[in-house]
Amino acid sequence: MKSAHIQLATGLVHNLDSQGPGPCVLLLHGNSSAAAAFTEQFAALGARYRLLALDLPGHGQSAPAAPEHYSFAGYADALVEFVARAELHDYLIVGHSLGGHAALEALPRLPGLRGLCLIGAPPFNGANAGQLFHPEPSGGLVFQADLDDVEVSRLAQAFVNPARLEPAQLSQIAGFIRDTDPQVRAALGNSLGSGAYADELALLAASATPAILLQGREDAFIDASACAQAANFWPAQLQVVLFDGCGHCPHVEDPARCNDLIDSFITHTCENAL
Repeated sequence: MKSAHIQLATGLVHNLDSQGPGPCVLLLHGNSSAAAAFTEQFAALGARYRLLALDLPGHGQSAPAAPEHYSFAGYADALVEFVARAELHDYLIVGHSLGGHAALEALPRLPGLRGLCLIGAPPFNGANAGQLFHPEPSGGLVFQADLDDVEVSRLAQAFVNPARLEPAQLSQIAGFIRDTDPQVRAALGNSLGSGAYADELALLAASATPAILLQGREDAFIDASACAQAANFWPAQLQVVLFDGCGHCPHVEDPARCNDLIDSFITHTCENAL
């Protein structure tokens, strides 16, 4: 696996590259996570596909950015710039949570995108957000800048069903939270609170990009039963797969099934594109 940095307008951003033979799949993590959260995807799929996992600005080994860049729109800008600088043409995106919403906002500017796999990132707008999202379950920690060790642990456990993970896995999630620029959480909260987000349903419908949502039934942030109702995503076409016993991170909590579905989605999407 290759580890590299690339210069964007926000600063240096880090990425991991499996250098597999293709197709190319860009992996985008969630709020207060990192590219390394996709370890199981690299292990299972990295030799067959070119997996590129990006540490979004302010996360992992990427440089902090100015707070005004920490929004869905700001991360969409970073994604579009990374795709251009990395000279990606035909590729797919797997976007978890924040990464998925950034990809949805960037859709009009991603002409080379062939398919979008969303993980814990249901497309939303002002009309369906109330149905799709639970009241924020972490007591505000997901949008709080500074966190002490107890709060980091609480937030890590809110992201997953803790019963599914080993202590070392929970410790890794906590480490990703600690490594995140604290202003990421605060700025994201301010941005979302002000209504600074696009109509993701309209963007997905207009793009006609093949899309799938992998959604944990035990997600503390998202109502999985609402995600299973196609009417909540009309007029967009979205296949939804629910994961029993999983929280907000099925790619970490049930990687074997998640990898199988990602593999099938890549194969099916690429075959249909021929």
